[in-house]
Amino acid sequence: MQACHELKNYISEGRKTVREIETETFEENPPLFREYISAPADVKVVMDNQLKNVKTHARLLSKGMWYEWRMTLLETLKDGLLKTAEGMVRDEEILDHQQSLLDTILPQLIQQAEELEHQEADLQYAAEEIANCDQEELSSARQQLITVDADIEAKKQMISDLRKQLQGKEAEIQAGVERKQTCLEDIRESEKIREECRGWTSSEISTLKGMCFNLF
Repeated sequence: MQACHELKNYISEGRKTVREIETETFEENPPLFREYISAPADVKVVMDNQLKNVKTHARLLSKGMWYEWRMTLLETLKDGLLKTAEGMVRDEEILDHQQSLLDTILPQLIQQAEELEHQEADLQYAAEEIANCDQEELSSARQQLITVDADIEAKKQMISDLRKQLQGKEAEIQAGVERKQTCLEDIRESEKIREECRGWTSSEISTLKGMCFNLF
């Protein structure tokens, strides 16, 4: 853009300079022109060659300015394109990262969206069925549902109370089992002591006497 502005300024200034030269030339011929008109033929040939050289030099200077402006424009465009390319590379990296993130979560989101659409359709169908059904029958069903819910809550409370009672009974049974075990151990200990401390019976004494007589 800067090179374009400079070229426009050069063209505008050149046109202005040419108009000024034309005006001055019409008003008064420059000394060079007067000298050229009054010069001999051989000198005019030399002056023609010099004017051609001046014209060629001016053309070359113009081309040099043109190519300088063109190189400036190309460098400006090159810098802009390089910056644009760098920005596009960064944008591509960002887009690739975002694409990888989307590839990770997008299938799950699509599945969730499909499930939600199915749920919406089911709910819509249920809402239409409710809207089209008999309102009195629906009200009766609601009352029955309320009654059933209350009955369920009462039975839940009853079950909770029975569980508490069952836990109490189980504790009593466990205590009874422990007492029974203690009593059995006491009985076995008593039987052992009684066996150790008991006397001889008459039948046992008679048997021992008979065994002694048989020995003698």
